Amino acid sequence: MIAVFETYDTAFVGVPGCLATGVLRSFYGLEHGAAFDRDAFGGNIHRYYRQLAAPYVTAQEPPDLDGLAGFWCFTILRNPIQRLLGVHADRVLRHRDIAKCFNRPGFREEHEGALDGLSSMPDIDAFFRDLPRYRALVPAIRHHTDPFARFLGPDPGRFDAVYHVEDVARLLLGLSERVGQPVAFDTTRPAASSVRFSALSVQAQDQIIAQTEADFALLSDHYSLEHSLHAMQAA
Repeated sequence: MIAVFETYDTAFVGVPGCLATGVLRSFYGLEHGAAFDRDAFGGNIHRYYRQLAAPYVTAQEPPDLDGLAGFWCFTILRNPIQRLLGVHADRVLRHRDIAKCFNRPGFREEHEGALDGLSSMPDIDAFFRDLPRYRALVPAIRHHTDPFARFLGPDPGRFDAVYHVEDVARLLLGLSERVGQPVAFDTTRPAASSVRFSALSVQAQDQIIAQTEADFALLSDHYSLEHSLHAMQAA
C-alpha cells in the first residue's frame, strides 16, 4: 500500500499489521486539519490514499518505488511472527473477516467440501493450524498474512528510512522532524495476541514459522527467526 503526502514531499509504503492505518490517519489530519470522514468520501482511508498515489506509480503491491523518486519514502516493519499473531486478534475476532466471508450468500455452496472442519470464528490455535486453508478461502486473511515482500518489494534498503513498530518513539521523532511539527497516532500499537507463541500447538507453530521464513530472510538486517523463537519460548 502506497500513500503520497504531497504537502511534505513524503511517501509511505505500508504493510498490513505494521501501523499503516495509524500513519494514514495521522498524516491526513496534518494535511487537512480534520479527521478523515469515511462516509463523506465513500470509502476507507486506504482507498483514499490509493487513489492519490495512482498518478505516481504503476503498481502498489509490490511497490513501484521508481515512481516515488521525488519523495522521501519510508516504511515500518514489525517482527514477522508478532505481525502474524496479531492477525487473529484484529482480523478474525475484531473485524470478523472469516465469518463475513463464510456467511456471504452462496459461499458455502461454492466451496462445498473445502470448509470441512473449519470454524468461521476459530480460536487462535485452530486458526494457525489451518492457516493455508484460511488464506486460500478468505481474501482479507490472505492480504493481511501475505509476506512482507509483496508490500515492500525485494529490498528494504531502497527506502530512505525504515522504522520499527517496536520502537514507536524513534518513529514519531523521525516523522515529526520530517514534517516540522509533532506527529502522534491514535494508537501506538497494532493488534497483539494475548496468547504466547510458546503456548500454541506444535502444528500451529510450524505453520507460523513456514509462513514467516521468507519474511525473516528479507528482513535479516532487522529481525532474526532464531532470536525471535528463543525469546518467545523463554517468555
